[in-house]
Amino acid sequence: MLKRLVYAWTPEDEAKLRELTEQGLHLRAIALRLKRSESSIKKRSKEIGVKLKPNPRYRARDLGRDSRTSW
Repeated sequence: MLKRLVYAWTPEDEAKLRELTEQGLHLRAIALRLKRSESSIKKRSKEIGVKLKPNPRYRARDLGRDSRTSW
């Protein structure tokens, strides 16, 4: 059975989280940059009082596709 890896948050990680949110990055982009899961970012940001932007939602028309066609 695989063991889940849990990496402790360092003060540097928290500072980077604050910096990225101030830059206006959304949740998914922050998770990728910090190499952590989105749920980990959500949980930590709530604990330290940082407001996150939600992930962008794309519609078919935003991608230049006809919404009646399949993906």
